[in-house]
Amino acid sequence: MIRLFASDMDGTLLNNNGYISRYTADTIRKLQKCGIEFIVNTGREYRSAKKELDAANISCDLICCSGACTYDRFGNPYNIFSIPKSTVKKILAIFKRHGAFADISTELGKCSIENPQTLLSYYYNEVFPAVKLENKIYFKNEQDFKQMTDSVHYFEHADSLLRSDVPIYKISTTFFDSKKTSALRSEIEEIPGLHIASTASTDLEISDEKAQKGYALLRYAHQKSVDPSEILAIGDSENDASMLSLNLGKTVAMANADPKIIKMCSAQTLSNAEDGVAVLMEGLIMERYFYEMDRHYAFGI
Repeated sequence: MIRLFASDMDGTLLNNNGYISRYTADTIRKLQKCGIEFIVNTGREYRSAKKELDAANISCDLICCSGACTYDRFGNPYNIFSIPKSTVKKILAIFKRHGAFADISTELGKCSIENPQTLLSYYYNEVFPAVKLENKIYFKNEQDFKQMTDSVHYFEHADSLLRSDVPIYKISTTFFDSKKTSALRSEIEEIPGLHIASTASTDLEISDEKAQKGYALLRYAHQKSVDPSEILAIGDSENDASMLSLNLGKTVAMANADPKIIKMCSAQTLSNAEDGVAVLMEGLIMERYFYEMDRHYAFGI
């Protein structure tokens, strides 16, 4: 029986408008009420993921930055796996040669070693065109984007970041030209001790080799005394592969998932535009209901 439901966020829990629908939010609360643990397992930083959960009035634990850090429902971090600064230095040197913008996730939130104008140029010239191409929504409106840019912590240059004691969870970048992303990835892959994944052909996510959604989920489950056979995991893209390739109770792909993800999963649900996560949860809730009814009649409880 499933005791832990682990869900990706973008392209999975969030619909095509970038929100958790009311139906999905209500169903999550029903799932929690019937005794099934719910956790979000996302590539997003904590503040970004928590913002979407708060908007839907959902309280749960989170695995963020693709497995680099786990947070309890109160925002306390643990199970931290950051990228060694010596490795970060190598990554940033390669990024510089390729003209790639380093989107840096840390315990401070989003950080940059470039100035604000360079960051804005990166989003307008690379990220927004790529997001449109992918048919995804990362920022719902101009205010949403401004809130993100206003919260960025700027370092004067790479050395000031490397000399700091701020743990670096993930380094990402996006090129509208996917050939540039592929070329960058080929060189980054030569650095040992890293996990590299993408949510689309235009982006790249780099973290420590132990900072993977799959590893993080298993660590979390072990701490909660949940067996892998009692876990359901759901997602849609390559950065979900480390958890969806595990031998779990059930692995589920969204209908809008990458074909490779669909192939590796044991089941499939509706798309994120059709509340596929909630539809799946409804089945689990019904299953739990009948299980409790059977226990009631068998043991008189």
